Amino acid sequence: MATTTFSHLLSPANIGKLTLRNRILMTPMGSNLAQADGHCGERIQRYYEERAKGGAGLVTVGVGAITWPEGSCNPNQVAVSDDIFLPGLQALTQRVHQHGCKAAIQLQHAGKVAVCDIAAGRPMLVPSIPPHQSGDMMQALTPAEMAAFVSNYTAEGAKVAYKVATQSDIDWLVEKFAEAADRAKRAGFDAVELHAGHGYILSEFLSPNINKREDHYGGSLENRARLLVEVIQAVKQKVGADFPVWCRIDAKEFRVEGGIVFADAQRTAEIAEAAGADAIHVSAYGNPAIGVAFTDAPLVQKPAGFVDFAAGIKQRISIPVIAVGRIEPELADKIIAEGKADFVAMGRKLLADPELPNKLSAGRAGDIRPVFTVIPALARYLLISR
Repeated sequence: MATTTFSHLLSPANIGKLTLRNRILMTPMGSNLAQADGHCGERIQRYYEERAKGGAGLVTVGVGAITWPEGSCNPNQVAVSDDIFLPGLQALTQRVHQHGCKAAIQLQHAGKVAVCDIAAGRPMLVPSIPPHQSGDMMQALTPAEMAAFVSNYTAEGAKVAYKVATQSDIDWLVEKFAEAADRAKRAGFDAVELHAGHGYILSEFLSPNINKREDHYGGSLENRARLLVEVIQAVKQKVGADFPVWCRIDAKEFRVEGGIVFADAQRTAEIAEAAGADAIHVSAYGNPAIGVAFTDAPLVQKPAGFVDFAAGIKQRISIPVIAVGRIEPELADKIIAEGKADFVAMGRKLLADPELPNKLSAGRAGDIRPVFTVIPALARYLLISR
């Protein structure tokens, strides 16, 4: 660390017309730090402000629920579904901006994993009825964790039910993404990310494991990507061509029979670029019913586990690529220098040490707090809140 200047990682760069002071992004995560009613209060505002103050180029508010409370998957999830949420969102962006950092928000509808819908007795919106997934995940939980994990299923009035999306539902969903993007822009966000991965509704349409539709939203990859294309186009029409919009996609669905494979992801990236996306954020997903799959993705345990995916997608598109997945700063600098990606998103590292970017800039890389201090608590938190 001591001999690396991180000149590539710390150099400014653009996503569309948005200039970021460096290539370090705070990856979107479901923090569960919003208030129970979806508003952004003091604790989540300070949470993002600390990472902005620490020197990140951009922070991304994770899983902004576009139809809250419908389609939401976490307790204390950020809502971006109505103008009543604007004051807290505006306060958050103002606190981020005062430190020279940019702010984005990730737009999400949880689809088949909208456990808040289960708790409320609402049917979950899906492209088609999901196949049953069996596995050993429950065996890894303590009794207390198990109780927390199943609480949505045991709440009074809870019901597991699905609603296969009609054309009217799809049109509604597209409009809700567009409205949420416009609301984010009015709240002062500099960009939005469309969550098209991790088992949420856009990725459900992309995945051949789940999407068994026989209309023009199912079958071929171009058909399965149609909803994503319509969302990108509707968002761009609503917010304007100059407002950056990008997608987070799965490079692969690990341990999912008939799921997304890398060739699908490469083609999806090309389709998204053609539709108007300004960047592609390359993540991955694993079968949530299998314990070990959780460390395949999305909380990858293998160092730099998704970098080759990012590099392979970058070869196919001309817009920037965001790499993520346990990437150490020295490797991040090398990845950018070699043209394998344009930006690196960090999650666990910025949880462990919000000052990481500033320490790199100051030549104090050796003072960065290591990630292993937060992994056990983070893993358990994600398991019981997922």
